[in-house]
Amino acid sequence: MEEFLVVTFESTNFAMQTEAALKTLQIKNQIIPTPREITLSCGLSIRTPYENYDKIVGLIDKEKIRNKSLFKMKGSGINKTIEEIKR
Repeated sequence: MEEFLVVTFESTNFAMQTEAALKTLQIKNQIIPTPREITLSCGLSIRTPYENYDKIVGLIDKEKIRNKSLFKMKGSGINKTIEEIKR
């Protein structure tokens, strides 16, 4: 079962800035609509393979990226599970 890291943001602008930074670092990512199971706030999140967790957290801390929360998502469709990562 595939595992992903989902990063949520307080604004679409922060999501787009983060996507650009990840692209520059050649970290595989995808802008996705924020899953409703997570939040109804900002409409965009970033999804990346969970193996990128340390790189993403390092980037967030180094660049002081204003993300809202991090989530671990497993599976897809009705079989997906999502849990918040506390840091």
